[in-house]
Amino acid sequence: MHRPQGLRERKNEEAKRALYEAAMELFQEKGFEATSIDEIAERAGFSRATFFNHFSAKKGVLRHYGQEIQNRVEEMIDNSVPITSPLELIRELILCMVSEAKEHRDELKLIYTHSMRDPDYMFDPTPARMRIFEAFTELVEEAGKLGQIRQDLPSREIALHILSVYQGVVLSIITGLANSEDLVHSAWQFIVGGLRDGNCAAR
Repeated sequence: MHRPQGLRERKNEEAKRALYEAAMELFQEKGFEATSIDEIAERAGFSRATFFNHFSAKKGVLRHYGQEIQNRVEEMIDNSVPITSPLELIRELILCMVSEAKEHRDELKLIYTHSMRDPDYMFDPTPARMRIFEAFTELVEEAGKLGQIRQDLPSREIALHILSVYQGVVLSIITGLANSEDLVHSAWQFIVGGLRDGNCAAR
């Protein structure tokens, strides 16, 4: 559960967001490698020390998008109406995450391009990715208890399959392989089909 932010926390979040936005602008203008930390701090109106208060390294900026998605997921779960079914909440989360990907397509293209070259990103899941995975696993467990989805597979495995489909949709949006609206709809139908078995009907 999220607790209300104090003034200091909000200021910190605003500073971190400003640094992130400045970095994204510079990465797109000059390229990731050619952009220095000093340039990012100057563009955002902060000192080099302030940058390191929020990011451990330049590549740490690339992780900020995932942290914001984690916050969005947790906020939606915390604020969901009690009568909302777990399966419906999973659908709403996927739609929200895909909508964010569409809105930030250029940022994500840059983030994915450079993150894929980082062994730490590829083989050591970030805290944000792990928290999102845990949140989906918990919802899958709840849906299974209500008989909304199949129960012959572990909840963690089903959550991984759902998020893998989501990642595929995001990559398709980034590369422009398909119309995002049609793809989101068909992806959800694909997910729901996989969640069904002969003993339950996904609702």
